[in-house]
Amino acid sequence: MIVILGFYKRRSDLTWEEFSLHWRTTHASLLRNTPDIARYITRYVQHHIRPNDLSPNAASLEFDGISETWFESLKAREELLQQPALRTVMLPDEERFLDMLATRVSMLDYQAVQIGEEIKIPEHDGGKL
Repeated sequence: MIVILGFYKRRSDLTWEEFSLHWRTTHASLLRNTPDIARYITRYVQHHIRPNDLSPNAASLEFDGISETWFESLKAREELLQQPALRTVMLPDEERFLDMLATRVSMLDYQAVQIGEEIKIPEHDGGKL
């Protein structure tokens, strides 16, 4: 299992509420209802980070949201990246609500679960899965 983490900042002309609503409804619906995209994804989770001051001694996060996109394999993700619908449907929508220059992506290939059920993610060899 491969998990891609996306870190998102909203476009500066959108409120947090506008960003969150679009991501949760419009973008999620496009993702679910575009078969050439959805068939490659095992699980997709959005984390909407509401502005807060829960820890006054710590700096707030620079992101408005984080996503987890789960794939059965690295090959499945690579196949998704080749789909025309990614460029014609998903990316244009992302530009409607995301600051694309501030978007960051990282691959998670190991989890150390301390409480709850562990989901096995294979270790990689030499930095490549």
